[in-house]
Amino acid sequence: MRILMVNLPFSGHTNPTLPLAAALVRAGHAVTYVNAEEFRGRIEATGARFVPYRDYPAHPTEDDRKTRSFRACWDTALSLRETFDLLIYEMFFYPGFFLAQRLGVPCVRQWSQAAWSVRGWRKRPLRFRLAARLLDRAVMSAADRRHIFSGWQPCPDLCSANLYDRPALNIVYLPEEMQDSRIDFLAEEWVFQPPEIALPAADSFLSWATLKRPIVYASLGSIMSDRGFCNQVVSGFGGGEMTVILNTGRIEPASLGRMPENVRAYSFVPQAEVLRHADVFLTHCGMGSVNEALQCGVPMVMMPVMSDQPCNAARLLEMGLGRRVRAIPMSGRTMYAAAMAVWQDSEMKQRALAMQESVRRQQDMDGLVRRIEEVCGK
Repeated sequence: MRILMVNLPFSGHTNPTLPLAAALVRAGHAVTYVNAEEFRGRIEATGARFVPYRDYPAHPTEDDRKTRSFRACWDTALSLRETFDLLIYEMFFYPGFFLAQRLGVPCVRQWSQAAWSVRGWRKRPLRFRLAARLLDRAVMSAADRRHIFSGWQPCPDLCSANLYDRPALNIVYLPEEMQDSRIDFLAEEWVFQPPEIALPAADSFLSWATLKRPIVYASLGSIMSDRGFCNQVVSGFGGGEMTVILNTGRIEPASLGRMPENVRAYSFVPQAEVLRHADVFLTHCGMGSVNEALQCGVPMVMMPVMSDQPCNAARLLEMGLGRRVRAIPMSGRTMYAAAMAVWQDSEMKQRALAMQESVRRQQDMDGLVRRIEEVCGK
């Protein structure tokens, strides 16, 4: 098959889709992947053919990514002078459903977060629903909507498209236990596929055997960088019983002052390696980070801030896989107390290990490729 994959230039939406691209290539399919230039290396490593956006900055700002990537992705895909058998898109690029209609091919939708159903949507917190609508207005201008959705009435939006569009297959990149309103996703077009995290064959970041346990990994993810968070971690955990690996993100570690002996701060952390050794994960609860923690069997202290993070934290709390603390205002002492409680909870650790086994059982990329081939009757 000739497969076109399209996506937006955000790690949390692109990275979970790359194992599928690689699996499709291994199965002998020709995959063309449209994204921004910054993702060229990661996409070409899957064996897919990379096509960069047209009419898009070579060095985009964060605002460029939000306001120019939708139209660039749409126009680039339509500019390709070739025939495809299938379109695969990610839920944030919701015009993908309509792009497939323009191309005259079936489509598969990927979800980098818990999927949305009409009933489940009504149960989501009001701030989540409002945030989704505000985000949609921020990334799609009125001019872009007229350009992309010319001829479609009523004009789709992020929420209505993801609630009511019915692609031939939906791939949800999380364990099915993490899906709220799970009963709404029993139809054949839904499949749950926890992403396969590439764990390093050998350790290279730290000499783990020399570190005092328990080990806490603290991170707000790849997008958020907060000096206040870093300072609270240093003050709350400094001099305590735990070894802390702090991911400072865009905050320069040296600017935080002298580090206590038990706190190690880095602006880059190989998260998969660290989680393989961590006893507790202090996290913002982005889905990518949650998936990695679940695959490594690490219980969590949860500090959700925005987007799907509060929903992820609520589900983890229901499953007994962590404790939740306030992100605003945040308190280093509260973080420390929660981390100690998680570390000392042997039953929580056993639940995390059981979840780790469930994740491994659900990872079936070959089976997923067969499901996609069935969409095209192959």
